[in-house]
Amino acid sequence: MGKLNVDIIVKADRIPEPDHPFYTDTLNIFPGGAATNYALSVHRLGHGSKILAKIGRSPIVKSLMTQLAEEGVGLDYVEEVDAEPNLTVIFLREDGRISMIRKKTHSLIPTPEDVSKMRGMFDVIHFASVPPTSVIYDEGARLVSYDPGPYAAEYGGEKVDIIYTNEVEYGRLGSRIDAKLVVIKRGSRGAMVLGDGIECEANGLKVKVVDTTGAGDVFDAAFNVKYSQDETVEEALRFAITASALKVERLGGTASPTLEQVEERLKKNEVKVICR
Repeated sequence: MGKLNVDIIVKADRIPEPDHPFYTDTLNIFPGGAATNYALSVHRLGHGSKILAKIGRSPIVKSLMTQLAEEGVGLDYVEEVDAEPNLTVIFLREDGRISMIRKKTHSLIPTPEDVSKMRGMFDVIHFASVPPTSVIYDEGARLVSYDPGPYAAEYGGEKVDIIYTNEVEYGRLGSRIDAKLVVIKRGSRGAMVLGDGIECEANGLKVKVVDTTGAGDVFDAAFNVKYSQDETVEEALRFAITASALKVERLGGTASPTLEQVEERLKKNEVKVICR
């Protein structure tokens, strides 16, 4: 549950000065948004997925939706409204790091009422980069997770089973967390899992970084896939770190790996996990 955006990715280490032309070998348009990246990743990892989102009327958005539908992502709960679409311009650095400029349309954020209509319908529910006011816990689901992203400072203790953060966001959450597990993503340094009587830490994998867009969303998807199948935290961590590492080797937030690709990389590269 979240947003279906238009991502415009341009490789540029700086914004050009006026009247100074700048040329790049990368300027692409992709389906975007954390919920979109997550849903496509889940599908490629072998689970069915549907997106709950609102979209603005735009031929570009319709074209991007066609790409998602052809892959097999369910768009049954995507609602088209009279509004301009959400857009994100992503400046991609040579080392794979990114900076974003977002155009956000408030009316495209799913409401608590939108979410409540879906109660009891899904096994796993993931809230992706939406305000905490849109997070509704479903007692009938096997797993409810939340990655607040830019809304971390607004989180007020809304109940979920897993909350995903990076290190900066974790500091903003404070002591308000109401979750069974807290997963702290640390980029190239791996990840940590706290809660449920355990503390686990895993190293990252060394990869050739192309684009970090969507890596955190792929991590969330991969961890949920394994954890919802009653795999251990250790196995879920290994799987998620490997999946997100494969993603950063590719361009675009939707460039997530398949189940077979993750399993093949796991055979070649060891992700060390220590739990206390």
